Amino acid sequence: MASGIESANRMFKSATIKLTLWYVLSIMLLSLLFSGFLYHFGTRELSEGFKDQYLKIVTINPEYTNNTRLSKSEYNTRANQLKEDLLYFNVVVLAGACIGSYVLARRTLRPIEEAHQSQIRFTADASHELRTPLTAMRADTEATLMSGTNDISRLRQALQDNLKDIQRLQNLTDHLIDISRHDSKAVTVSETIDLANTANDVLSSLSSRIHDKHIETEEIIENVTVKGESQSLHQLITIFLDNAIKYSSVNGHIKIKVTKKGDKAVIIIEDNGIGIPAIDLPHIFERFYRSKNTKDHKEKLKGYGLGLPLAKDIVDLHGGSVTVRSTENQGTVITITLPVA
Repeated sequence: MASGIESANRMFKSATIKLTLWYVLSIMLLSLLFSGFLYHFGTRELSEGFKDQYLKIVTINPEYTNNTRLSKSEYNTRANQLKEDLLYFNVVVLAGACIGSYVLARRTLRPIEEAHQSQIRFTADASHELRTPLTAMRADTEATLMSGTNDISRLRQALQDNLKDIQRLQNLTDHLIDISRHDSKAVTVSETIDLANTANDVLSSLSSRIHDKHIETEEIIENVTVKGESQSLHQLITIFLDNAIKYSSVNGHIKIKVTKKGDKAVIIIEDNGIGIPAIDLPHIFERFYRSKNTKDHKEKLKGYGLGLPLAKDIVDLHGGSVTVRSTENQGTVITITLPVA
């Protein structure tokens, strides 16, 4: 991945220089054209001015004939001065154009460069995450075949391990497909959705997991309608509630609240689980990023770091916002606001 990013950096440096040169060339072409017109009209006005001055002097004093030579000398002096001023002007324009064009080129290419580097990292991380379960499946299968065992229980265990890895692969590919769907703007926000029904559906689908961990839930759910896509909003609540369950301890407590404040629908999901370290909070919406305490947890909590980035994409798509307040070993509060229908 490092070599890919270095190659991209070189490519964008070259593109920045080329774009800067094009900007400078365009600016200098306009500046030279402007200077040419200014010199042409300036010298013409000087010529006409000296001519008028000469006629007035000759009219007043017909015997003064030396004024023609003086007028031409003054005219040449003024014309040369104008030429020097325009030359200095173009030098200043060139210097300013070089600096300004480089800054403008960097600002123009920066979003493209960041998107390109993000795509490189995303591809590399996705490849790594796909390789991990595939490697585990291959190792289990090869070990089972090499053992030559006819032990049904051992064969069953190998199949169960493979099934878990297949489930991980399916979850990963599902997340990747959903992220791709939102990145490509293939989701249309056009349905009128009651968030109360969506929240209750999510609670129902996760009820067995809540029951298995003996988690107490507190539900304050009001009828609030928003414009959106039902699948995405169902997935949004599922992601945050699933995390609350996953990172809560046995006999934990989860509060889910759906209400309306002014012209905003508000969803709050609060748990008293392991929380998020302060150092990790700024990065939780980055793809494939996982907090250190989830990796080091005694239960070896599984995940790919794609759920929260996908949730952020969904919130952005619906014109809303999401904030996260968390204290390690105390819990997390997620607040989602969406425009009401």
